[in-house]
Formats: sequence, C-alpha cells, structure tokens
Amino acid sequence: MKIALFTDTYLPQMNGVVAYLRDSIRLLSKENEVVLFAPGERFLVESKGRNLKIYWIPSAPFPFYEGYRIASVNYKRISGLLAKERPDIVHAHAPVNLGLQGMIAAKRKRIPLAVTYHTHFPDYVPHLMNGRLPGPLKELGKQTVKKLIRHAFGMADVVTAPTMELVRELRSYGLRNVVHLPNGIDFGSLRASRKRTEAFRKRHGIPKKRVALYLGRISFEKKIDRLMEAFRLLGKGESLVIAGGGPYLENFRRFARVIGLKNVVFTGFVEDVASAYACADIFVSASDSETFGLTYVEAMHFGLPVVAVGRLGAKDIVQSGRNGFLVEPGKSREFARAASRLLSDPALRRRMGREARESAKKYSIENSVRKTLDIYRELLEK
Repeated sequence: MKIALFTDTYLPQMNGVVAYLRDSIRLLSKENEVVLFAPGERFLVESKGRNLKIYWIPSAPFPFYEGYRIASVNYKRISGLLAKERPDIVHAHAPVNLGLQGMIAAKRKRIPLAVTYHTHFPDYVPHLMNGRLPGPLKELGKQTVKKLIRHAFGMADVVTAPTMELVRELRSYGLRNVVHLPNGIDFGSLRASRKRTEAFRKRHGIPKKRVALYLGRISFEKKIDRLMEAFRLLGKGESLVIAGGGPYLENFRRFARVIGLKNVVFTGFVEDVASAYACADIFVSASDSETFGLTYVEAMHFGLPVVAVGRLGAKDIVQSGRNGFLVEPGKSREFARAASRLLSDPALRRRMGREARESAKKYSIENSVRKTLDIYRELLEK
C-alpha cells in the first residue's frame, strides 16, 4: 500500500501530533510505502530509507504562535506531486493550510481520503491574539470555526478522532463519517535508569520530597498559571516541577515570583522525558484543550496517577477515582485538594499508579497503527 500523509506540523517542532506521526510513520513504512508532505524552510525532497520519502514544502514562521510554521499556498505543485506519486490513500493530520491543499487534491483525483482531528480548533481561535480576544469575538470565532470544520472535514471519506469525547463533538457539528482512533505512544523509547534519573534530579535541583510534574509546552493555553495557583494552596512538603520549553516560560517564572510560590522548579526544555517522569510521584495538568493528552498516557506508563481537567481528551484517558482525578475547569481549590490527596496518601498513590500503568497499555503505537491500517483497508475495499 502506498500512503500519502499531510501534516501542518512536523520536526524539528515537537508536540503531540509530531510525536505520534514520527512513531507511526516508523511502523507504517516497514511494510508500506509512505510519502510525507510537511512544512520546511525550502522545497526539498528527502529519502529516508527504502519506504519513506519526505516532501518539505516551503513555509514561513507563523507570527502568532512561536515554533509553528505555515506552508505556502501552491495547490498546483501539491496536486502535481500527488499525481506523480499516485498513492492508494491520502491521510491529512490536523489540516490547516498544507493539509487542506492535499485534501482538495485527493478529492479531485478520487483518492480515498482520511483526516485526523488532532487539534480542537474552536479552542485555539483565541491563540491568534495570545488569549486576549474579546469575549463576543471569541464566541463568534468559535461558531465560524465549527462551520468551517463541518465543511472541510466533510470532504473526507472518514474522519478519525483520538477520543470518544471528540467523536461526539464532531458529530454534533453535523459530521457523520467520524470514527474513534486513539493516538499511540512508543513505550519502548520511554526508559529511565536510576543513574540518569538521579542526574536529572541533581541537574535541575529537584528536591527529594513529594513531586507533582507537569511536562509539555509552556504556553498560555496550557493554563500553567492556574496550576501554580492550585499549588500555592498546598503545604511545603510538596514540589511542583514544570518541565518543558515554550514562549511563556519567562512569563510563568515571573508569575511564580509574584504569587510567592516557592516550591516550584522550572527545568526548561527537556530531552530526557523518561527521567522527568521517573522523578515524579504524580502528573498534573490544568489544560482544558487537550484533544488526546499524550503526556498523560506517558506519565501513566510510569505509574503516575494523573490530576487533570475533565474535558476533551482527559475524560477518555483519566478514570476519576481509579487512575487519577478529574476536576472542573478553573477550580484551583478542587485541583489542589485532588493533588494533595494523592501526594499525602502513599497507599492511594500506589493503587492508582498500578491502575494507571495498566490503563496506558491500550495506547501503544502498535495498536494505533494496526487500527489505522484497518481503516485504510476498509476505505480501499469500498
């Protein structure tokens, strides 16, 4: 089978979509031919082994969201490349500009088309103004985006969503071709030795006491300020570790000083994520816009119970009272109570940690790719 993949975000940028694509392509290309279209600094064709070819499409930095690139509009080139490659299937991931061009070309050439909804676009409308879009305009923007999603994703033969919560959300927009396809994680790459973990702890000055970890992009939409407000309500026996890089890192460091939060450690960008997880006792996130929650599953793989906001992806992954706790959006005191309950009760933490580790198993990259190929085969049979 020959598969053409389109994405508007890829290496060297790192996020949940990129991690999933990188790992799934590795497995897909073992027995299938994969052609990837991704934004790059200039047009370049790169062969990566026998079964993987990458077309880097010229792009420019997106001015409103650091690290993101927006591909140029050149439908004629995209259509010509697709005609040259003649794939059996086209699959667009979180399509914005490049992905939409690939979708239109696939539709016109009558190539079976799958699209994956990785980003909850209505929640990301405010990002265009760094979260400062006025309330009425924000709501108007959300309604407009929902109509655009129904129109654009309606072109696809099948739309996949990583959680059942998003499947229901997309169906509420009027889309009828939506199926559940959880993202997958390469658990084999997540290994931490005691020596590396201790070195990580020492390098970042992480104290040897009860540790709650947030790991991910440091940006305003992750609601890290609310996370810090919750931890200000806890005692001095707990530490909050905020691991990752992003455009708001210095803003949140200043915020911690302003609110007088002493027991917080900012590591900056983390390459050895396994050691970061291994240092922690629980995982925490106040984000309410996660379509899947890759870091939640990674943390659970390390036996960490999760405290998260009960919305979108977290509602599928975290079973409140079993492998963690879900709290209402914006409820700092409720969040603090849930985190404190886990941190202060080792027996509860161990029990939920075992459940978390077991829950994570179904999200392996092998399971995800197997289901993806089943969807492709079904489309080809139709």
